[in-house]
Amino acid sequence: MSHPDDESLRDLERRLLAIAEPAMRRERLLQHLEQRSLEDAYDLLAAVLARPGSPAPRLRGLRDLLQALLREGGARRPFPAALRKPWLRRAEAAEDLFLARILQASGASEVMGDPAAALPRDVAELPLGVRRSLARGMDPAMLEKLLLDPDPIVLDHLLRNPRITEKQVIAIAARRPISESALREIQRSPRFGVRPQVRLAVARNPFCPTDLAIQLVGSLPTAALREMRSDGTLHAALREHATAELDRRAQD
Repeated sequence: MSHPDDESLRDLERRLLAIAEPAMRRERLLQHLEQRSLEDAYDLLAAVLARPGSPAPRLRGLRDLLQALLREGGARRPFPAALRKPWLRRAEAAEDLFLARILQASGASEVMGDPAAALPRDVAELPLGVRRSLARGMDPAMLEKLLLDPDPIVLDHLLRNPRITEKQVIAIAARRPISESALREIQRSPRFGVRPQVRLAVARNPFCPTDLAIQLVGSLPTAALREMRSDGTLHAALREHATAELDRRAQD
């Protein structure tokens, strides 16, 4: 078993970040992990994610990429259970709750019963194909209404529409109630998912799936984490993880 040193991790980070397409970055990292033994791959995970953090920690690019891989999988495949499950067992055996929470997907703090219920009636009555077409359009009032649509294709069209602004996306990501699918689509958006304020709005929404919120914690500012750890509307596991991240940052 070989524990990765800082230089090898920095070299891996440089090589991966030199790839222009985010999905291919994730795929190459997944391939790199699959080529290692389970033990060595876990050691890499722990070296990157479990080290003390800071608002701009070393290996920030690799850390964000690894968390994106756990959330989204590779270019065309989900993150394999053949890696996640034994890693989770090892984290639990080591009583490393920080890593275990990252690896173990859990439910949302709250669950929206009917995702379509958030849509205004005049929009909800439109056929799905019409809503998908309108999401590419120019009517700002209609686009605003469609931002509440739970259909992933509608949301994908909207998030690619140049008329949609970051301010609008933040407002929607902070809205309660909101469907899980809407929050996941916002975070997956190549245009908006990388923006700090959007990530923060997604993670702090009580309707955000806990697994997604936990994966975002490492990229959030310290001041936000201090507020999250005492926010009773958030899932207990998320509050615990925010506290653990703050403790790790304090070690730097």
